[in-house]
Amino acid sequence: MTKGTVRSSGKKPTILVVDDDFDLRTELAELFGRVGYDVLEASNGIEAVEVAREKRPDVVLMDVGMPQLGGVRAAEIMTLLRHTEQVVLMSGNPEMVAEAASHRGLAPIVLNKPLSFDICRRVIDSLVKPGQ
Repeated sequence: MTKGTVRSSGKKPTILVVDDDFDLRTELAELFGRVGYDVLEASNGIEAVEVAREKRPDVVLMDVGMPQLGGVRAAEIMTLLRHTEQVVLMSGNPEMVAEAASHRGLAPIVLNKPLSFDICRRVIDSLVKPGQ
């Protein structure tokens, strides 16, 4: 489960987990890998856009507050360039993020940090079902 992991024969959906917090990113990647996803990782928005361009993940789970390129702007780029169909943002202030995203023409799902993996998984599963 590293940056650039190859998608396995199209059977498993691919999730790109993006967070500059190494521990949270690797924990989420490990948990999603255990429940049936092929997992890609990125540590910032610039890396996320590059991985999404190259691998075209089914869904992106991305922190908002990151150095170099924030999550809202990275989501905007990925969506405009059709690198992914689904972006779920994570933030300690989801209302503010949703408002900022809407000003950029985005309507992403925004999850509150600290995350509950069960809630996060339900949201991701509702967008992309593992094994289908």
